[in-house]
This record gives sequence, C-alpha cells and structure tokens, in this order.
Amino acid sequence: MGVDMGLFHGKMGLILFFAHYYKHTGQQIYEDTADELMAELIEEIKRSTLSIGFASGLSGVGWGMEYLMQNGFMDDDSLEVCDAFDEKIMVKDPRRMTDFSLETGLEGVFHYVLTHIKGVMNQHSKPPFDETYLGDLYQTAKIVLKSPNISEAMRLLASKYSAFYENGMSGLDYTLQLSFIVEDTILEKEISNVTPLGLKNGLTGFLLKSIITT
Repeated sequence: MGVDMGLFHGKMGLILFFAHYYKHTGQQIYEDTADELMAELIEEIKRSTLSIGFASGLSGVGWGMEYLMQNGFMDDDSLEVCDAFDEKIMVKDPRRMTDFSLETGLEGVFHYVLTHIKGVMNQHSKPPFDETYLGDLYQTAKIVLKSPNISEAMRLLASKYSAFYENGMSGLDYTLQLSFIVEDTILEKEISNVTPLGLKNGLTGFLLKSIITT
C-alpha cells in the first residue's frame, strides 16, 4: 500500500499542520518540514494516479493548495499550481456521479471547485475549468437541490455553486476554513502511541484544532 498523499490522512494534511505550526511558533524547522513534504508530495503526484476524492485524492490536495495560497503560506499562481488537478477532475462527468459523500464523492468536488474558483478569480479574469464542465456541474447542482435525500452540507454547497454560476463573482460565497475537517477530531484522553497522524481523527488534527481555535 502506497503512502497516503491526501488531505485527511496523508501528506497534504501534514503540510497544512506544519505551515500553521511555523506561523504559531516562528520556528524555522516547521516551515522547512512543510517545504520538504510539499516537494515530496509534488513528485509523488507526478508518479501516481489519484482519484478525485477529497479525503485522499486530487480535490482534497487541490483544496489544500488553495488553503495555503489564500492564507498567505504560498505565493503562487492558483491557476498554474492546480492546472493538472483540474484537467483530471474535468474528465469525471459530475452528472454521472452517484457518490455524493465528502470523502470520495461530489460534496468534496464542490468544496474544491468553489475554493479554486475563488482563488483563481482573485488573480485572473476568468474562472478555472472549461465552460462545459462548469455548465455540467451547474446542472448537477440543480438536481441536487431538488433531491429530498441530500445532506444539508451538500445542499448548501450546491446552492453556493448555483449562485456563482448564475451571478458570477458577486454570487460567490465560500469561506475557506479547516473547521469542518478537524471539528470531530480525537480527544486528548484518546491519544496514544498508535494514534494516526492525519488531520481527520488524528494527532495533527488534534494539535491544529487547538491552534486555530485559540
């Protein structure tokens, strides 16, 4: 089994933690660690075929990249950094997706698309993704909004995307935050030498939650 490169349990999550911990402590070693992990992640992604999932795949890694850029941890062009992710994500027709979950399905895709649009359009005049994909995702959002068996989180994201598609940047209302990832993390009494490292229900999630809520 390969190393998890993703946001919830892998290297992308560790990078976010060390970036925040450097900002929190001012200790250079933590920024250096984040930089080293980022270099490893980029090389591993080039050699791997990741799913588009949010927990362990491309939409989560892309979301993490946007988080770093939009919070001043990286000074890069959003369109260039995530271009390869976007091409692979657009191959998957959202209208045919039956998995609506955050971890592996459409909810995670909406999170990435919304934050990536926000990041790119703060730097450029046009959104990422081609018009066909944006239109297909809009059709999917309208279907989601009519479905009676959709979670409130999914319904809210579909509504936010629809507002952007219909009104442009004036309709874009997406807050980039880590709370929905680390809010259900472990408790201090549950930490042991076998506690996983990841953001979601792991040691770095526990530590990061204490940083971002103080």
